[in-house]
Amino acid sequence: MTFRSVIIGLIGALIMGAFGQYVNKYVPGVKGLVRGHLPVSVFGLLVFSVIVINPILGKIHKALRLRAKELAVIVAMILLACGLTDAGLMRHFPRTLVFPLQQNRTHPGWQKAKVLEETPSCLLANGGKYSEEVVENYVTAMGNQDLPKSMTELRVSIKQVPWGAWRQPLIIWGGIIVCIFVGVISLSVVVHRQWAEKERIRYPIAELATSLLRQDEKGYPAIFRNRIFWLGVAIPLALRVINGLYLWFPQSIEIPLSLDFSALGAKFPLLMKTSGANYMTNLMIYPACLGLTYMLASDIGFSLSISNIVSVLVLFTMFNLGVDTKGSGMTGGIIQWQNFGSFLAMAVMLIYIGRRYYWLTLKEAVSFRRQEETEISGVWACRVFIVCMAGATAIITAIGLDWHMSIIAVSLVMLLFFVCARLNAECGTFFFAPAWNIPAVLVGLFGLSVMGPKAVIILGLIMYILTIDPFECLMPYVVNGLKTTSDMSIKVGRVGIVLVIALLITLAVTIPTALWADYYRPAEMRRGWDTCNVYDAAATTTTQLTLSGELEKVKNYSSWDRLKRMRPNKTFLFSMGIGFFLLIACSAMRLRYTWWPFHPVLILVFGAGLLAKFCFSFFLGWLIKITVSKFGGAKKYIELKPMMIGVIVGDLSGGFLIMFVSWIYYAVTKTAGQSQLLW
Repeated sequence: MTFRSVIIGLIGALIMGAFGQYVNKYVPGVKGLVRGHLPVSVFGLLVFSVIVINPILGKIHKALRLRAKELAVIVAMILLACGLTDAGLMRHFPRTLVFPLQQNRTHPGWQKAKVLEETPSCLLANGGKYSEEVVENYVTAMGNQDLPKSMTELRVSIKQVPWGAWRQPLIIWGGIIVCIFVGVISLSVVVHRQWAEKERIRYPIAELATSLLRQDEKGYPAIFRNRIFWLGVAIPLALRVINGLYLWFPQSIEIPLSLDFSALGAKFPLLMKTSGANYMTNLMIYPACLGLTYMLASDIGFSLSISNIVSVLVLFTMFNLGVDTKGSGMTGGIIQWQNFGSFLAMAVMLIYIGRRYYWLTLKEAVSFRRQEETEISGVWACRVFIVCMAGATAIITAIGLDWHMSIIAVSLVMLLFFVCARLNAECGTFFFAPAWNIPAVLVGLFGLSVMGPKAVIILGLIMYILTIDPFECLMPYVVNGLKTTSDMSIKVGRVGIVLVIALLITLAVTIPTALWADYYRPAEMRRGWDTCNVYDAAATTTTQLTLSGELEKVKNYSSWDRLKRMRPNKTFLFSMGIGFFLLIACSAMRLRYTWWPFHPVLILVFGAGLLAKFCFSFFLGWLIKITVSKFGGAKKYIELKPMMIGVIVGDLSGGFLIMFVSWIYYAVTKTAGQSQLLW
């Protein structure tokens, strides 16, 4: 690790955080800057760096060329920023703090239930009070609104932003975000040795990065010498370029990357109404996903490939048996609670597998007495993790949530991040979000009538700011960054410190920049409307308690009162138990019998719609792998691996090229170019 690599990485993180969130929201035609845990922008830029930038630097002077270790640090820092740029944080923050103030004016039910008054004033902009200067100027932008939308360049000075109205909520939420995210980095350092060295899981995304970073004596990636790698690159790159040209010139040709099975809709109309069934009528081919699957264990690839079919058939059967499968992230349901049970079981199993290492690390962290088999970076990371969790819990408790609910909420945030990171590291799930979320679990445990409207709102806001879109949550980026740098023989503890510093600086720049950008141009409210369900749930709770005459009584409950009145929903317990049992049973069968074809990921992704569209690509990658292994053996499988890495590189490079051209076109012409999402 060198000083220049840290500086370049920090600059890259700041650009990704501050500039990236602006591009995502306000630059038309540029799509998918991050888009899951296999960000096209980062890996496309890495390919461009090793093919173009680094050789040019080497030609100028050999000392200018970036070494593999330096590139690894830079990649790790930019990956960290990807967890902040869009869905990981900035898609909903800070808009979640102002949007309810505007919507309250058009929701009579909210006004009647006085839900804004139930929200702690420190959590919303302007103390939770409507102000045209704060709210309307945010939603519609400050300045002359007579200009066409494409020309709304309002030149708002940063001093014109009403910082006073935002100071308190930014401090409160900033404290929570810092505690949670620093805790995530610390937890990633703690589990790194267990996952990477003791369990030796695959980390397919990190393996992709390291394959491009390992250099020969001339400074070029060693994999570039392999001709079969370039064959893998050429095919998907050509597909992306041809289809990219079609976007700009519709008279040219397009090569479809899907198979149309819409006839299934006419043949099985009821089945096709089931959630996820639409992906069975349009089978999409994602070359990068196909290549990643080739690098996975066969049972993982097979389980991922059949996951949507299993989900659809099970949901269809449940529907026909009269089982109510409806639910939401706020109030829960059978599917949400079952999925939570499987996540809880997975976390328990992972902790049990590494119980000796984790226990010794925790023991040394607390007692300050040296233990065997621990490493100092993991011990200090454990201490920081404990402090961060205590800090987040204390802040959430101070703003009005009961202490036991605060502990559960913080634990659930880390549980979600922890299992998502493990799935990404072991199974390559680069675009995955579970079916459950924090409020649904608390509602199942306590019930709305015991929680009260204030708790519902606080938990809902935590959900929207931290965990609503976990397909870009922070921890998978961090564990891949740590694995990439450790493969380059860089100490994990040092990287962890650098990532914490980069996180703090990037947050300090990105959040104010985002707030200024939203006042500078009309706030892009994509997905912002979803926060209505938080206040809808709170209004429903208030109405129910008012009708029963217990509203004031519930509001005045102490923490112990709520604990004593806790009556877990029987459906919640049953559904959670089913998910827990199935995960443990599947894991036990996999460990006991070599012929068992299913991996626990099949249970974990049940009902997760985002992953469904990749199932056909998972199937193709799995089919190629088992075919090569069966007829060519392990040797042929290894020989073809560079080609499959090339397939991933070619697909990402093509997407990056299209994105880059669209951005340049917009920068020059100020009009939207043509772009497309890889997934």
